[in-house]
Amino acid sequence: MKIGLILGGGGEVGVAWETGVLAGLAEHAGFSVTDCAVTVGTSAGSIVGAIATSGADLAERARGEQRGAYATSWQLTQHEADDDQVSAGTAAIPPEMLHLLVSTEGSIQERARAIGKLILTSTPANDDTVFAQIIASLLPDSVADWPDTDLRVSSVHCETGDTVLWKRADGIDLTRAIASSCAVPGLFPPVAFGGSHYCDTRRTSTVAALTAEKNLDAIVFIGPSGGALANTAEEAELEAVSRQGVRVVKITEGPDFAEVGNELLDTRLRPRAAQIGLEDARRYVTSIAELR
Repeated sequence: MKIGLILGGGGEVGVAWETGVLAGLAEHAGFSVTDCAVTVGTSAGSIVGAIATSGADLAERARGEQRGAYATSWQLTQHEADDDQVSAGTAAIPPEMLHLLVSTEGSIQERARAIGKLILTSTPANDDTVFAQIIASLLPDSVADWPDTDLRVSSVHCETGDTVLWKRADGIDLTRAIASSCAVPGLFPPVAFGGSHYCDTRRTSTVAALTAEKNLDAIVFIGPSGGALANTAEEAELEAVSRQGVRVVKITEGPDFAEVGNELLDTRLRPRAAQIGLEDARRYVTSIAELR
């Protein structure tokens, strides 16, 4: 069975939660990311996707998350950030930018284009090279380059608002692709490539196109269901491909996620988020096992 894996956004909390979910599915359902025909990562999911497709030990990564071993990226990115800035999270995003991020007016592409225009005239002090270096420092040694499996990293073209899916053949360095997927407007700089700029905002769905391109039999979606940083709009196309006979397993957060879901950028919540992910995975063991 040809399975496509889609990993949604979710900030710092999403990285830990998705790691926990994948570790739980591997342990209890035998689910292997490296066996998937294609893996797509958005923002937090791009980090998790790169780690998982590299063949890293997800159980060990989940244990590290629970120990708080990886809860450092916000401080690193902010350099001089104090505890108040860390806990502020999305509150640190300028109001005008945050309004566009949560707005439902106009099409996704129109909103993305407006955000892109704004981000290009009001970016943080860090340049994108520094940001990409920081992203690289957060990844394990196993993520040195694009994996042998088909990994796609989603981002948004600032100038046009178009959704892009980076892949090895595009020629962009993996860490820069991930940085472009994680470049939250108002917090981090857009990433330049090929004369254009890319950032992390709401994407249009790529489910139908990927299903046709890869001739998928099943899709597994893993990601928080809402919030300004979820940045995925897959629901309608997941339902559409399901009606066409593609098996869909949509894994979203359980009720305990409310403990960590109000501030997705707070690194201090990562240990609990990983534990919740491990627990949430158990609800989907049967559905995932049936895909084998």
